[in-house]
Amino acid sequence: MKSMIQKIILTVVWFPLTFVLLILNLTLLRSLYTDGSHVQASESTMLPAKHITAAAGSAQTLGTSVIAGDAREMLLEAFLKKFDSPMAPFAGLIVKEADKNGVDFRLVVAIAMCESNLGKKMPKKDEYNAWGIAVYTGQNQGKAFDSWPHAIEWVSTYIKTKYYDRGITDLLQIGAIWAPPSVANGNSWANCVGKFQSTIL
Repeated sequence: MKSMIQKIILTVVWFPLTFVLLILNLTLLRSLYTDGSHVQASESTMLPAKHITAAAGSAQTLGTSVIAGDAREMLLEAFLKKFDSPMAPFAGLIVKEADKNGVDFRLVVAIAMCESNLGKKMPKKDEYNAWGIAVYTGQNQGKAFDSWPHAIEWVSTYIKTKYYDRGITDLLQIGAIWAPPSVANGNSWANCVGKFQSTIL
C-alpha cells in the first residue's frame, strides 16, 4: 500500500515538474538564441563592404564563418561537381576572373553548361573550349586553349570586352550574337543559359 502511494505521488509530482523544466529550458534557449543573433548581426556589420559580394537570395546556408567570396566559389564548385565537370577544380578562378572583369560569376559556367555540358562534350578535349567559341555548325573544332585556366581567363575577358563593355548584358542580346541560329529557335541559347544561371544560387 505504501509503495502504491509513493508511485502515485511520484507520478503526480513528475509531470508538473517536467513541464516546468521544459518551459525553463525553452526560455533559456530563446534568450541564448536572441543574444547570439544580436552578436552575429553586430559582427557582420563590421565586415568591410568588399566582402559582401555573394549573389543576393542565396538559397544555400554555408555557415556563419564563410565570407561571401567563399560562398560563391563553393556554390560554383558544388554545381560543377554535381555534373562531374572537369572545370570543378577551377571554381575559385572563375569567381576571380568574373570579379576582375565585372561579369556575373555564374555566366561562364552557365554558358559552358549549354554549349558543352560543362566541358564534357567538346569537339576536341585537348582544346578546352567548353563555350563553343568559333565552333561553327558542322565543324569539329574551334578556338583552342592550352589549359582550363587559360580558357577561363580568355572567355571571362571576352565576355567583358565583346558584350559588357558595349552595354550588352541581357541574355537575349548576348544570345543573338553568341548563337544567332538560337534566336529563330525561340531564343533557345538565352533560355538555356538563363535557366542554369538561376540554378547556381
